[in-house]
Amino acid sequence: MVEVYLSIGSNIGDRAGYLKNGVAALSSHEEVAVKRVSPVYRTSPVGLVEQSDFFNAIVELETSMRPERLLDILLRIERRYGRVRDKAWGPRTLDIDIILFGGENWSSPNLEIPHPRALDRAFVLRPLMDLAPKAYIRDSSVEEALSRVDTAGVGRLVDFEKIQSVGILGASTNPDRYAYRAQELLVQHGHSVFPISLREEVVLGVPCGRSILDRAERLDTLTLYLSPSRQSAMVDDIIRANPVRVIFNPGTESNESLAKFEGAGISCVEACTLVMLHTDQF
Repeated sequence: MVEVYLSIGSNIGDRAGYLKNGVAALSSHEEVAVKRVSPVYRTSPVGLVEQSDFFNAIVELETSMRPERLLDILLRIERRYGRVRDKAWGPRTLDIDIILFGGENWSSPNLEIPHPRALDRAFVLRPLMDLAPKAYIRDSSVEEALSRVDTAGVGRLVDFEKIQSVGILGASTNPDRYAYRAQELLVQHGHSVFPISLREEVVLGVPCGRSILDRAERLDTLTLYLSPSRQSAMVDDIIRANPVRVIFNPGTESNESLAKFEGAGISCVEACTLVMLHTDQF
């Protein structure tokens, strides 16, 4: 088995969600053992700067594959999650690069290891510093290389394992709505968001679901922004989806819904999502 470091990033749609899906896809491969994932960093784009900020992390894994075989797997994972290579340096749902592959130097028409631009990229070096500060990229340690690059556009968001998947029932494109502000703040904290709306198509760049059941994976949290009368038609779907927790925001409290959710084993909280986020209680 060879120790490998990958850089993983996203700047389209549910960025934290794409990172989680990418790591999960790696973990599910029989020839890959994911060991650690760095904290997630929000980073300014390089090259083509007129695009959204990236979420970036480093994945440490062990594999029995050779580099070209691993590259093929990574490209398949990128495509599975909508990566389109239509513009150099352009936006992408998911980008996975091999940074280090054991102590090997590798050069082919498709792949160069160590990554040829890793020493110049703060979005690679900063999260790599969290996992392997003494590792060498060519003739420089990660620690030394990081001291020479500009890190002004790189900010730590959240530990990878603390990313929550959050459904927003009653999502809105109106900046004055609490649902909009909650989604905005959830993303700023590095969480994965799934807006649910019968009216909106996309909120803050993330496609909406029509129902909580449109989400294949179980949600950690569902935050409600619908009145009791409007949410009642969705109670059965919510129970079927079985989120870990439901937050009843002010004005959405329903004793009937709460009793049904708790009876199904779903934890319920009556609180304001915005306040919880602002006070680190989320």
